[in-house]
Amino acid sequence: MQNIFCFACSLFSFYFVVALKTQIMNFILVSLIYIFGPVGLLYACKKSNFLNKFGTVALAYFLGIILGNIGIITPELKPLQDNFTSVTIALALPLLLFSINLKQWSRLALKTGMAVIFGIISVVVVTIIGYYLFKNVIPNNWQVAGLMIGVYIGGTANMAAIMKALNGDPATFILVNAYDIIICMFYFFFLITKAQPLIGRILVPFKPAKEEVQLSNEVDDFDGWDAYVGIFKKTVLPKLLLAILLSAAIVGMAMLLKPLFPADYQLAGIILTITTISILCSLVPSINKIQKTFQSGMYLIVVFCIVVGSMADFRMFNTHSLYLAGYIVVVIIGSLLLQILFSKIFKIDTDTTIITSTAFIFSAPFVPTVANSLKNKEIILSGITIGIIGYTVGNFIGITLAYMLR
Repeated sequence: MQNIFCFACSLFSFYFVVALKTQIMNFILVSLIYIFGPVGLLYACKKSNFLNKFGTVALAYFLGIILGNIGIITPELKPLQDNFTSVTIALALPLLLFSINLKQWSRLALKTGMAVIFGIISVVVVTIIGYYLFKNVIPNNWQVAGLMIGVYIGGTANMAAIMKALNGDPATFILVNAYDIIICMFYFFFLITKAQPLIGRILVPFKPAKEEVQLSNEVDDFDGWDAYVGIFKKTVLPKLLLAILLSAAIVGMAMLLKPLFPADYQLAGIILTITTISILCSLVPSINKIQKTFQSGMYLIVVFCIVVGSMADFRMFNTHSLYLAGYIVVVIIGSLLLQILFSKIFKIDTDTTIITSTAFIFSAPFVPTVANSLKNKEIILSGITIGIIGYTVGNFIGITLAYMLR
C-alpha cells in the first residue's frame, strides 16, 4: 500500500512539474511574441508589397487572433495580457504626443482649421445618431460610441486608450477593429477612385493655400520598417531612452493623482491626465525635438494590438455582432455626408473635404496615398495636420462623449 502511495505521489509530482514547465514555457514564448512580434511584422511588410498594403496594425490583430485560437493562450496567461495592455497604452500615449508642435496650431490656414472643426463635429454628431439607432441591440453601446470617436477622430492608439479608460470589453474592441478594417477597405477604394469626381460635382475645386505649417516632424511614415532605421544610433538612442523614462514618470504622476477622481472615473482620469501632461511636455523644445518618439509609441501600439488580438475568440464573430458593422457604416458614410454639407455651406473645396475624411477615418499615414490619387501633393501637409489634431483631441472627446451617453 505504501509503495502504491509513493508511486502515485511520484506520478503526480511528475505531471505537476511537466505542467508547470509547460506553463512557464508558454509564458516565455507568448511574452517574446508580444514583445518582438512587431519587428517580424515590420520586416514582413518591408519584404512583401502584398502584406504592406494591410500595414502592421492590421497584421498585428491578425497575428494576435491566430495566437489566441491555436491553444497557446491559457486562462493562466490573462494577468500577463492585462499587464501588457495597461503598460503599453500608458507608455505609448506620451511618446506619441511628444513630437506634436502645438505652438504652430495658431498658424493653421483658415480652410484647414474649418475642416478640422467640421470634421470633428460630423463624426461626433453621426456617432450620437448611431448610438440611439443601435442602443437596444449593441451591449454597452455607450462604450462603443467612445471607441468610434477614438478611432474616427484620432486613431488606433486613441481607441485603445479609450477602451482602457472605459474599462471596455477586449472582445468588443476586437470586433470593432475587425469590422473597421473590412469596411474601411471599401471606403478607401472609394476615396482613391470615385470620391473626387462625385464630390467635385457639389463642392468647389481646390486652390493652393499661401502657407502651411508642420505640426509634427515624425508622422509622415510610421507604419514601415524604414521609419525605425537609425533608432539605435548614438545620437538618437540615449535621448529616446530618456523620453521613455519621462513617459514612465508621467504615468507614475497620473497614478498618484488617481485617488482624486471619483471611483467610476478613475481609469478615464488617468488616461486624460497622461494625455494632458504629455501635451504640456511637447511644448518643451528639448523634448519636442527628440527623434523617434512617435515611432516608439507606435511600436507599443502594435504590441498592444497583438495582445488584444490574442484575447479574441472566433466564436464572437456571429450574426448579432453585425450590428457593430452597421454602426461603423453609419459613422463613416454619415460623417462624410455631413462634412460635404458643411463644405458646401462654407465653400471648402473638394480635395480638403476628402483629405479631412481620410485623416479622421484612417489617420495621418494614409493621407499621402489618397493625396496621390487626387493628384494633389499640396494637400498632404493639411491632411497630416488634421490627423495630428485628431490624435491629440481624440481621447478627450471620446471619453467625455461616452460618459455623457452612459
